[in-house]
Amino acid sequence: MSLNRVRFLSVAIGLAWLTIGSAVEPFPNAHPASDPSNQGGWVLNPAVSDEFETAALDTDKWLIQGTDGVLKSNWIGRAPSQFSTDNVRIEDGLLKLQARWEPDFEFSKKRDFSWKEMKEGLAYENITTAAVICKNEFLYGYMEIRCKAADASVTSAFWATGSKTELDVFEFSGRPKQRHKSHLESELWSSIHDWSKKGGPTTWTDRLQLEFKVAEGFHVYGLDWDPEYLKFYADGKLVRTVLRQEIGDEAWVITGPIAIWVDSETFPWHGIPDKDDLPVDYEIDYIRVWQKPDYHVRPREIASEESTPADNTSSAHKASFDFEGPIPVGDQQQDWWIAEDSRPYFRISNEKPLTGRQSLRFSHTSRLDGRAVAFAPNGCLNIPAGEHLLSVNVWLEPNCSTKRINVILDDPWYELKPFDLTGLATGEWITLSQTFQRQAASGSKDRPRIIVTAEDAGDEGSVLFIDDLSIR
Repeated sequence: MSLNRVRFLSVAIGLAWLTIGSAVEPFPNAHPASDPSNQGGWVLNPAVSDEFETAALDTDKWLIQGTDGVLKSNWIGRAPSQFSTDNVRIEDGLLKLQARWEPDFEFSKKRDFSWKEMKEGLAYENITTAAVICKNEFLYGYMEIRCKAADASVTSAFWATGSKTELDVFEFSGRPKQRHKSHLESELWSSIHDWSKKGGPTTWTDRLQLEFKVAEGFHVYGLDWDPEYLKFYADGKLVRTVLRQEIGDEAWVITGPIAIWVDSETFPWHGIPDKDDLPVDYEIDYIRVWQKPDYHVRPREIASEESTPADNTSSAHKASFDFEGPIPVGDQQQDWWIAEDSRPYFRISNEKPLTGRQSLRFSHTSRLDGRAVAFAPNGCLNIPAGEHLLSVNVWLEPNCSTKRINVILDDPWYELKPFDLTGLATGEWITLSQTFQRQAASGSKDRPRIIVTAEDAGDEGSVLFIDDLSIR
């Protein structure tokens, strides 16, 4: 990752702000609680900040999880609670996420297996909660929230996901039902997770005791996210420092753009609230993110225990493409592009990722004329002439009758043999591979494109997912 990339992201967001500046409510002339005189030269990023002074939540900036069936990361909440779009409101200049006792809610019939001690899983029942997610991402900066945690055995969390990572600033438990865990009422629990690996394992975590109970009043919590450190603040006071050098690059996976979440969940291992404990609100006064014009960024250096000199040589020409976010092209970042006439069929989705949070969804929603195409960014592929192996992962829904998918490399133009989907198992990820011979090295505009033709699209209603395309 380069310094130019950070500048590019900052400039892009700044231009967007200037374009709509006349339509945006002015933000207060505030500085971080950790730096009230702004000696650090912080600049507020309004694309990921909100004072919540409007009559209703700004849905151009925020997603209420579940709205119109959209579930980012396919996450409906932690059982027994489930997210409800009705549990979010703006009131008295506060964003309020409510936990309710609501046994008549239309709960999911599936079971939640995220608590590994419950082998049979947990049912979603009785309790509804809520999640709100920012639709815009940012890379590095100081994020700050003024809030009051919910006073019940539910969480009040401030975290972020993106680029196959998760950064948990805090996950508060305001009043755990298991009273021998009352220390949680003052605990600041923070973590980093690596979602490029199955299950999103924790790469770093830490707990510390604050000087107050988080549900007894409003407090300001901040995190300075720098390429080389994390600094956590409570009411402007530094309470924790985490150095990248100390935890190592293998654990320091937070090197790409992320989007902010605030949510409330049940943690059944701390006890489940009953009817008399609810309703209760997680109250948020504001969310603000400041950034600096320049960051000194260096790439992660990860040593593989299994690699050999031969492996290292071949990996230099390996290209991997997922659908998590922008792809490096030179010193910039660009997203996959789907032409307007292909958007009814192809879209980036969080319904069925193989790794990380997103994959490419193809759905034959209406009669397809011609072909549907998804393009990786121009210039993102750089491989030499010679023999290569291309692999792609597919998930076919039970109704899928799509016959084939095609992959083409642009510069020089090369059409791989179509990948035959007929007869493949449904409801599971399957890796398809083929070798091919490239007569010339990649040109300056080389990239892969994924195609489904009208002839191969199958019956209307056919759905499949594609993830983790790689070439080596």
